[in-house]
Amino acid sequence: MEPLRIIAETPAGFASADPWSPAIEGILAYWQLREELGEEEFALGMTGHRPLVEARRLPLATESDGEHWWWVASMPIYELRAEYLRWYHRRFDTQLAERYADTRKVLVTAGPYKNYRNAATVHLTPQVEWHVIGDRAEIERLLRRCTAIGAKIGRGLGQVRRWTVTPDGADERLARLHRPLPVEYASRHGVTGMVLTWGIRPPVRAREHQALCVLP
Repeated sequence: MEPLRIIAETPAGFASADPWSPAIEGILAYWQLREELGEEEFALGMTGHRPLVEARRLPLATESDGEHWWWVASMPIYELRAEYLRWYHRRFDTQLAERYADTRKVLVTAGPYKNYRNAATVHLTPQVEWHVIGDRAEIERLLRRCTAIGAKIGRGLGQVRRWTVTPDGADERLARLHRPLPVEYASRHGVTGMVLTWGIRPPVRAREHQALCVLP
């Protein structure tokens, strides 16, 4: 394990709902589990029809404090050039319904046929980087299959032109402290920021992975 800088070249930017995403440990966990479980079992897990499987063998160092532990990896760091909202819409096809459906009314304000108008925040930046402590060769191997990062990648956002994993410019302090940290650990190390309940390791939506954290 050594301090490393992971760089994703993102000429079209990427989408995320907050400044702390996407987490590189989440990206690595996705590809690690997909490899370990196989495509069918991995896809089944995405449906929620089996118990949570956590990636425990990532090529990253770990840190712990009391009952909590997490991977040593910084939040994403990038130079924001511009930002915009990209909207997505879904409308129930009433013309086809009138032709083929045998019902007189379809609920479009809720349920499976609900109409919606949602937005994704797109951050335009030439590259995103993370500072980590990890195994360079294994990180490179896992990222070789990753072609996009962030939200809405199925809609063409977050495309990665090239990955670079290098010790050049790596900062161990950023890797350890420039990320969401449990409040007591953050206080002891002089890290300040807003305090929120946050997922400290993937999958971050699992309640058992969440803690009251300082977010720099």
